[in-house]
Amino acid sequence: MAKSPVEITTRLSMAEAADAFRDAMRVSWWHETVTGAGTTFEQPRGSAFDTLAEDPPDFAVLALLGGRGAEIQKSAVHMYMWDRGGHREIMLGVGRNIGSLGFKANRKIRRYVDTLADLDPSMEYSGI
Repeated sequence: MAKSPVEITTRLSMAEAADAFRDAMRVSWWHETVTGAGTTFEQPRGSAFDTLAEDPPDFAVLALLGGRGAEIQKSAVHMYMWDRGGHREIMLGVGRNIGSLGFKANRKIRRYVDTLADLDPSMEYSGI
């Protein structure tokens, strides 16, 4: 199971890394279409103190992984990405509601890391 946070360094562009994240977080057609337990993507909620951050991310997204329509069963994967010129730094974290153990979120993070490794063999990561 992934520990939080997972830290990744990749040479992929921000758009390529974000597209891979979107694909890795999606659930099956059956779950999205038939059961309504699809993945939704949102801006993560911030706090009043975010403007004080010394190094705010260049991109942030929250993937809410469906729980068959029950809010209590949903888990989430938070993605924060920084563009460092020649490489991108990505941090992933798992959030979950009380009725979710986070297994689905951890599987999705593993899927994302595996996808990035296929696209960028020089990718490095920690936290899994």
